[in-house]
Amino acid sequence: MHESKALTLPELEAALTMLARERYDAEPGSAEADAQAAQAGDGEYLLAHIHCLQARLESGADDVGWIAPTARNTPVQSLQRIRALSAMFPDLFSAMFVISATHVPVPRERLALAIKQFRRDADTLSQDDLTGLLVSIVNGANQAFEAVLRTRKGGERKASAALPWGKDTE
Repeated sequence: MHESKALTLPELEAALTMLARERYDAEPGSAEADAQAAQAGDGEYLLAHIHCLQARLESGADDVGWIAPTARNTPVQSLQRIRALSAMFPDLFSAMFVISATHVPVPRERLALAIKQFRRDADTLSQDDLTGLLVSIVNGANQAFEAVLRTRKGGERKASAALPWGKDTE
C-alpha cells in the first residue's frame, strides 16, 4: 500500500474492503475490523484505512461527482450513501425518490434490496414491491415532466408576449 497516494478513492476503498473481508471477515472501517486490526498490529490495514479517510477528506464533503452518469462507484460506496440517504429522509417515498435519482446506473432490483436493508418501514414490502415502487417513481416523474414541458412550450410564448420585457428583440 506504499503507493496508495497515487490510487483513487474507489481504489483505496476497494483495497480496504478486500483487506477487511480477507483478514477479519468484517465490513471495512467497522469498529470490529478496526479493533481486530489494532489488536493484531496490522499496519497495512490501518494505513489503508487512514489513506481512505484522507482521500475522503480531500475529496470534500460537497463533491457530487459520484452522481454523474459516468461515475463508477463501488457497491460499498453506494451502500454507504444509500444508508445515509435512508436515514436522512423520514418518509419512504422521499428516501426512495432521492435514492433512485442519485443512483441511476444501479439496477432497481439492487436499490430495492438496499432500501429494504436500511428502511424499517419497508419491512412489510417484498423486493418486487419495492422494485415496482422505484419504477413508478421514475416513470411517474418522467411522464409528469414531459406533460408539463409540453404545456409550457405553447404557454410560455403566450404569457411572455403580454409582458414588454418578455418580447423577443431582434
